[in-house]
Amino acid sequence: MIRLLRFFAIFLSFLPIYAHGFQVPSSLTEGIALEKAGAVSYLRDPSGTATLDDIIAQDEADAFKPLPPHWNAGYTTDTIWMKFTLDFPDIVNNKYWLEISPATLDDVVLYLPQAEHRYASMQLGDHHPVSARPILHRNFIFPLFSDANIPQHTYYVRLKTSNAMAFHATLWQPHLFVSAHSRPDSLTGAYYGVRLFLALFSFILWLWLRHNIFILYTLYQCVTCTAQAFLAGTAQISFPLEPLTADALQKSMNFLFMATILFFYATLFQIKRYLPSLFRLTQGMVVLELLIFIGISTQLLPFSGTMTNILPLINASILAYSSLWLLYHKHFDRVLYILAFVVGPGTHVLSSLQNLGLDLGPSIDLMDLSIVWSLSSLILVTLGIINIAKREAEKKLKAQELALELSQESQRVLDQRVQERTKQLALANAKLNAEIAERETLQAILENSLEQQKELMQAQQEFFAMASHEFRTPLAIIDTTSQRLSLLQSQPNLDITAMLTPALRKIRRATQRMSRIIDNFLSMDRLEGIQANQGFSQQPLDLGQLVQATVEHYRDFSDRNIVMESSPTPAHVLGDQYLLNLVISNLIDNALKYSPADTDIIARVFHGQHYCHVEIEDSGPGIAPEQQESIFEKYVRIEGNAAVHGTGLGLHVARRIAENHGGQLIARSTLGQGTCFRLTLPRNPQ
Repeated sequence: MIRLLRFFAIFLSFLPIYAHGFQVPSSLTEGIALEKAGAVSYLRDPSGTATLDDIIAQDEADAFKPLPPHWNAGYTTDTIWMKFTLDFPDIVNNKYWLEISPATLDDVVLYLPQAEHRYASMQLGDHHPVSARPILHRNFIFPLFSDANIPQHTYYVRLKTSNAMAFHATLWQPHLFVSAHSRPDSLTGAYYGVRLFLALFSFILWLWLRHNIFILYTLYQCVTCTAQAFLAGTAQISFPLEPLTADALQKSMNFLFMATILFFYATLFQIKRYLPSLFRLTQGMVVLELLIFIGISTQLLPFSGTMTNILPLINASILAYSSLWLLYHKHFDRVLYILAFVVGPGTHVLSSLQNLGLDLGPSIDLMDLSIVWSLSSLILVTLGIINIAKREAEKKLKAQELALELSQESQRVLDQRVQERTKQLALANAKLNAEIAERETLQAILENSLEQQKELMQAQQEFFAMASHEFRTPLAIIDTTSQRLSLLQSQPNLDITAMLTPALRKIRRATQRMSRIIDNFLSMDRLEGIQANQGFSQQPLDLGQLVQATVEHYRDFSDRNIVMESSPTPAHVLGDQYLLNLVISNLIDNALKYSPADTDIIARVFHGQHYCHVEIEDSGPGIAPEQQESIFEKYVRIEGNAAVHGTGLGLHVARRIAENHGGQLIARSTLGQGTCFRLTLPRNPQ
């Protein structure tokens, strides 16, 4: 009984409106939202074929239903008819404007009552040219004129759209419409201006810091502005596009907006780092949405309202799961981005669910969502981007400071090296001037010899070319020293005993150099035909004793100081004594050649449980990182060391010997700080 009385009271409350029409005040102070005032009723036409006469007949049969506030029919193919009756005050030349929204309605036909129960029609909509609108505005504005001959004006509106079906009708007087929309339109322009300014600023940050999040933020702002402009109808009146083209762009922008939002927040949440499997799903969704965007914008694919609502729900599920995962694992540095997602894209979830027919409360469409939520999301995500920019700027500034310090230190080292090199070149030039005459004769002989060897095999040509170049200096030293000794011996009453020792040492160094060059060439040919641990004799050796003997050998004919460091226990290996001795000799010889004469050479022997190691360290100019592997190639020498003689075989032969013994040879070097070569061989347990 109570329910019956309540229904009767509601019926009585609506009865004046539907029986007698909505009484329009004589003087309006603001626009009247007819659906909120309860003045609108609606009727569904599933077939879409009903004429106005059919609708009037159904209206007389009370088929229309009251339109609830915030009514939303979702994505429907039905034709919707709206009806409202207005009782205008008796004022001469009384003009009104009827504003119908949203701007995404495809076809809106308003039937205006005329005398003798006739109706005139006015057709607008998103599928019709903007130029046909009587009043240029982002929504659809219909001029209304009150007629004193018609006591009540009953209007019918026929709606058809492939977008979400909603209906808002507001009655204005023209001057109120202009004044009421001037400030909101200015605020809307300011809102778009702020977003585009942030996009430009973020693009500048990307040019400076080269961090991908800034270009994504720029894309996010631009796409958001474009999508909202199409949704609000601003883009349709701002760009000279064909109606169907503009409609296709408006519908396709939904999918570009989805893809951008998903990838942008996935990057902010670092899903690729924390949830790689979910990131692959995210990539798939982004690609799918971009393909749909391209298909609909080019009108190759039909628009699907179901997909427009299902895909955002999947996107929101991915981001919601990621948010919960981040919070559960205490990644609180992502809280700003999570809040931005919740108050921004997350608020669209209810609208998508209702568009799919799930009744979760009062109807909501995207145009009903307050701009406060969008601004709140914008502020939160911008604060996060500012934090990233601050962090990246600090990194860049630190890197620049470090680069400046390194540059200054490099300049200082370079200046020092230039001074040292200048002194060395002055000494070398003095020696070269003394040997020019002798070298010219030898050069002519060697060039004649090379001409006679042109018909030999390429390998022989390489050998003799390198040998003639490398043997030249030691032969010259031997010849010069021998001639000087002969001259000194021919002078009477001259004791040459004191001069004999350094002269013999010089001759011995020259002969040792030639011997080592020959050993390298012969060992190279020998190594070409054998496999690891095969083709050479193997015997137990103590690396410490082998290195000590080689060091003592170099001390006998060199003035350089070679420091020997050895572990207290023997470093036993299994190998060929001749070949391993050649490796150590090549490394020590390199250290002597490429380091200043007043610096020490360190020979170090130590071992672990499974391997024994020999290190030869010098204080030379060092080797650039990009050359630390190429120096082990055949005939390769370091650029810029032309004054230091060499065949380019020593390190190549040494590494081949190490590898054939099951070991390795590596170089560690820093420019300006010297070089350390490490020979590693398997330890032979005794």
